[in-house]
Amino acid sequence: MELRAPVVVTESQGVCCLAKRINFQAAMAAFHVLKIQNIYECYNTIKELGQGSYGKVVLAQERSTGKAVAAKLVRKDRTLLKAFLTEFSFSITLSEHPHIITTYPVFIRTINHYVLSQELAAAGTLHDIIQSEVGIPEATVKRCARQISSALDYMHTRGLVHRDLKSDNVLLMDEDCYQVKLSDFGLTQPTGYFVLSMSHTIPNMSPELCKLKEGEYLLLSPTTDCWAFGVLLFVALTGYFPWFEATKNDSMYQVYSHWRKCPDCIPPPACWKLLSSEAICMFDNLLSQCPCSRQSVLSIFNYFNFLWKPNV
Repeated sequence: MELRAPVVVTESQGVCCLAKRINFQAAMAAFHVLKIQNIYECYNTIKELGQGSYGKVVLAQERSTGKAVAAKLVRKDRTLLKAFLTEFSFSITLSEHPHIITTYPVFIRTINHYVLSQELAAAGTLHDIIQSEVGIPEATVKRCARQISSALDYMHTRGLVHRDLKSDNVLLMDEDCYQVKLSDFGLTQPTGYFVLSMSHTIPNMSPELCKLKEGEYLLLSPTTDCWAFGVLLFVALTGYFPWFEATKNDSMYQVYSHWRKCPDCIPPPACWKLLSSEAICMFDNLLSQCPCSRQSVLSIFNYFNFLWKPNV
């Protein structure tokens, strides 16, 4: 086992300045880097919890303590060490917030993977409990919304943008969502970071990101998280995605855009008829097509005393 000083990621000048601003060294403390042949030397793996292009997350038990953790195995052939250390550093720094998943200050290097371990969310993800075309009860959505918005605001006030907010990345500590935690900081970057176009779009992606062409870039802003937060809340409330991508090629998005430009002349799309006028106003604040007009994630606190789905 090799003991090393805390990592301060210096991938770019922006990240370096961020590290100074939020004091990574004080937040992270010392951590161990363990070099082993494979993960089974440290963990008894029980089952797979999730998988993606980067690697996978498994339920594991520490051999030394018997403690159950979620171990994230990041493939070396698809992830640079700098990128892994960036995620690791951000994850540890943010762990002190009660609604952000705790990352333990140890990481492992195997032949094929970088491995970090986190506290286990025994009840799964928000995605697991959203029923298609139904959603989840309004009271449960509001509990989630309070906690997620608090976690996002914590990140935003520290100059960070999550960039991958979706129901899969909201972890449940209990089945009724009295405690939920934001996770997965693999795409997290500082505000003002240059974001390039991506090879694909997803429903949570803001229109300014969707329309980026190859070679173009965008200065990253918390408003991209505000948009994704609005989409996440809509899916949780209704069980529907409002659109597949926020582009002119998506008919559902175009119908929504025309309706919001002239709400008195055009009837709302079917799934939006489920919502109260106050809820629609709340979504307008988060889903403004102009990033500068979007309100912060905390703007939802103005609407908790109103019904969001009055006919349910």
